[in-house]
Amino acid sequence: MDLSNIRVPDNEYPSGFDASYQANNGSPVRVSDIFWILRRSWLLPLIGCLVGLAAGITYVVIAPEIYKSSARILLDRSVNRYLQTNKIIDEPTLDDMDLGGQIYVLSSDSIIVPVVRSLDLAHDPEFVGPPRSEISPDSPSLSSCLVNADIGCAAESIGASFRKLKESIKQSLGLKSGTSIDLDTALERTAVEKLLTRLTVERADVPNVINVTYASPDPMKAAKIANAIADTYIANIERRKINSGKMVSQLLESRLTDLKQQSLKADRELQEFKKTNNLFNAVPDNQLIMRLRSQYVDVATKARELEHTLGPAHLAVIKLRKQMDDLDNAIRNEELRIAAAPEENSVSDSAAVDAIDTEQAGDLSDLSVAESTTNRNDELSARVSKLDGQLQIKYRELETTARALRALYNSALRKFNEMNQSRLENEDAHIITRAAPPLHKSSKSLLVLGAGIVFGLFAGMGTAVAREWTAGVFRRPDQVKRATGLYCVVLETIRKQKSASIADYVVEAPYSRFTEQFRHVRALIKATRRNKKGGLTICVVSSVSQEGKTTVANNLADLMSMSATSRLLIIDCDLRRRMVTRELVPDANEGLIEALADPSRLSSLVVRRERSKVDVLPCVLSEPIVNASELLGSSQMEKLLEVAREAYDFIVIEAPPIMSVVDVKIIERFIDQFVFVIEWGETKQRLVEEALSEVEGIRDRIVCAILNKADPATLRSIEAYKGRRVGAYYLG
Repeated sequence: MDLSNIRVPDNEYPSGFDASYQANNGSPVRVSDIFWILRRSWLLPLIGCLVGLAAGITYVVIAPEIYKSSARILLDRSVNRYLQTNKIIDEPTLDDMDLGGQIYVLSSDSIIVPVVRSLDLAHDPEFVGPPRSEISPDSPSLSSCLVNADIGCAAESIGASFRKLKESIKQSLGLKSGTSIDLDTALERTAVEKLLTRLTVERADVPNVINVTYASPDPMKAAKIANAIADTYIANIERRKINSGKMVSQLLESRLTDLKQQSLKADRELQEFKKTNNLFNAVPDNQLIMRLRSQYVDVATKARELEHTLGPAHLAVIKLRKQMDDLDNAIRNEELRIAAAPEENSVSDSAAVDAIDTEQAGDLSDLSVAESTTNRNDELSARVSKLDGQLQIKYRELETTARALRALYNSALRKFNEMNQSRLENEDAHIITRAAPPLHKSSKSLLVLGAGIVFGLFAGMGTAVAREWTAGVFRRPDQVKRATGLYCVVLETIRKQKSASIADYVVEAPYSRFTEQFRHVRALIKATRRNKKGGLTICVVSSVSQEGKTTVANNLADLMSMSATSRLLIIDCDLRRRMVTRELVPDANEGLIEALADPSRLSSLVVRRERSKVDVLPCVLSEPIVNASELLGSSQMEKLLEVAREAYDFIVIEAPPIMSVVDVKIIERFIDQFVFVIEWGETKQRLVEEALSEVEGIRDRIVCAILNKADPATLRSIEAYKGRRVGAYYLG
């Protein structure tokens, strides 16, 4: 009979192996695992909290007292307000981007460096430390700094020592030293950096208010530096505003001068054209000329109306035309008479210049009256209408140009005056609250203590998770399931008593949790006996030695023998250590080796244990056997197991560890089912996975994995979610 084909098809075995399982290198830690780890290792987070609290208390005690003083600056943009007032823009006076830029400006070198220089902070020990830049023979040593509890001195001493060592190494290696920096520049930059570390510039609750806060051990210095920063910022704004105002004023003045010259030129050209074409109105306010012009306008109006009604050839129309010519000649003669008197000529070039100068002074009323009078001069319009087409076009062009330039000049002058007035009256920013020396220190004791506790808590939690992660061992059945795909049973550690043997614990405590877990294993094993003839061979294996497979094999055999109809044999196939023989039948003289020589003698070589009714085939050797593995895989072993199957219902075999020797690989072809033992909290997950990969052919024949030697207290913590009622049936 070929026992190499003794394996039953997979569908006949309700194996503990999950067929859907796929090996994965390293089981990932899940959220549920983290909660379980923290519950089991609660002491580490507690210690972390205590350590963090102690560190926080130490810092609060030794840290210097800090005082904070704040100045408040109100930002107000006069240009934006001017644009809003004149309906040019509708945007807010100050947006978030502009405010963020000003916060950055307040902490920039353009503000901080002048403050450092004005207050001479580059030589203040609070900012640059004691006046020593390197360790010298007469400088205080590190030990003296520590004795005096001068932390700054100690830090600088250590830093200088490292710098000196670095330079020595560079010189010995022939490397160039770094670029040297001027001492004053280095001190100034050090002071700037130190000031920035204690400076806080932030937006207040009001959108356009900025808080400038400085922290210092000296309350007077805190207020002084905060005020200096605010004053420097305001002075910087004013200086920038003055410079930009000067530039704008120069541009506007240059533009006004150009407009003035263009306006004068246009007026001169217009007056010359009037004089050349006899359109010059010397005395617009002369009473006689005004009456004549009024009469001329009335007659001209009547003439147009009659001409439209009666026609141009009517006698009344012709008579009115002649009257218009007479009035026109009278007006011309009066103008020539007045123009002959030089003292009454008020429309000369100098008069035009004086009029424009008067406009620049702000008195525009005369020019407006003159323009109004000119516009009402219907007689001049009538004269212009008598000119030929080209001269009329020329006159209109000159008149339009002059009027447009005068209006443009007046508008520019008005805006120039308004802008100067607005710049003088409004400020871009001003200090609304100056910093005052604080009366109380800025205490953050509770915050520091809370941060220490939280940091310690997370450090302890991280340590617990990291310890569990790096340990890489099994402590829960679901971990075994995820890593190996095997159904897992957990056995707690049994305290050895004088009156009871661990090898027979299921007999001593038949109602204990320990025994109940073996009943789970027995149920799985008996399920595989369906439709099968002969005894069933069950091999108990482990990855390495001392995982408790001998105890598991003994108790499993005892439990299965409790059935009245079950005949059970346990064989010690560990030819090297023979632990079953030492525990159960230490006085045996012969056993497995003799049975292999003559399988028919099996019944005479077994030792019966009266209490458990288990037959034991021991392994008795006077000296180690060189070819132990070959014996287990020999035909004699096959014949021995055939004889055992005919005489017994179950044959429990203890085999050597998988990772230690090759015996399991050789004997596995004779085995129907396996029980895989893993030591709780000791055997590495990677080792178990490697052991199973070594004997990949037995994976689907493993009934279950047994997580052995579990700590009872930890096991209760793991299974706390089940409640106390689960264990109500356990006794012992």
